[in-house]
Amino acid sequence: MQTKTLCSIPLFLALFLSHAISSSAYSFDFAYFANGTDLMTFYGDAEYAPETDGLSKSGNIGLSRENIPFSHGRAIFINPIPFKPNPSSSYVYSFKTSFSLTITTRRENPNPGHGLAFIVVPDNKNVTVSGLGYLSLVNRLNNGNPNNHLFAVEFDVFKDKHLGDIDDNHVGININSARSTVSKKAGYWIQSRTGGKDRWVFKALRLSDGGCRAWIEYENGKVTVTIGVSQEKPKRPLMEAMVDLSKVFHEKMYMGFAGSMGRGAERHEIVDWNFQNSAKN
Repeated sequence: MQTKTLCSIPLFLALFLSHAISSSAYSFDFAYFANGTDLMTFYGDAEYAPETDGLSKSGNIGLSRENIPFSHGRAIFINPIPFKPNPSSSYVYSFKTSFSLTITTRRENPNPGHGLAFIVVPDNKNVTVSGLGYLSLVNRLNNGNPNNHLFAVEFDVFKDKHLGDIDDNHVGININSARSTVSKKAGYWIQSRTGGKDRWVFKALRLSDGGCRAWIEYENGKVTVTIGVSQEKPKRPLMEAMVDLSKVFHEKMYMGFAGSMGRGAERHEIVDWNFQNSAKN
């Protein structure tokens, strides 16, 4: 694993400072995830993912296990990250994160569900959560409770009508709930010149067809989510939403990923991950 961080391993401090943006106190870059490291905590069925042959590790994070029906789990970065200057502040530091994700199914069951999510949560504990459409975010009893202090961006491949899903292939922004506050059909925008004019063209992206990359940003009360099929970020985001995270975030929070599947087998994996925020030294 290649990582640079101020918040966990002193050995990397000098290396990080030589490359960091001056205003960024917390930043890390996982080029891959290696078995045996101590930077992630796993809950439920999450693990360092195996290769398809089952004999070695892939270097990815796995959030569900193919051999366990209704499997679900969480993978959380071990250290809390500052998101506010102090507990009573209404100001939330800007942040941005990107990661590559894969959702793959078996041919005999092309859409078993359910999906995965990037999450920011108040603690690094083995909380009571549910799988299926709840994506290991919440459970039926606490879904929507403001005391959850949950922020998530979901990549959902199953339409749960009781959770208000728009379809079986969407991206959503979630606050304290498995029900998205805003969601869009998965895809990305490209510019195309037709008739002598530059136009934006939407390209649908099937999340369960393999892999994609996601970019999530927050600044001045606005969450921006972008997805694409390469390492190059599309110039137009998939969605933007005004979200007051000052009422969701504590001074320090934990980050990571959660995911779940249905009865049929589905692999939910995170391939790489980077993050930085604007907390001052």
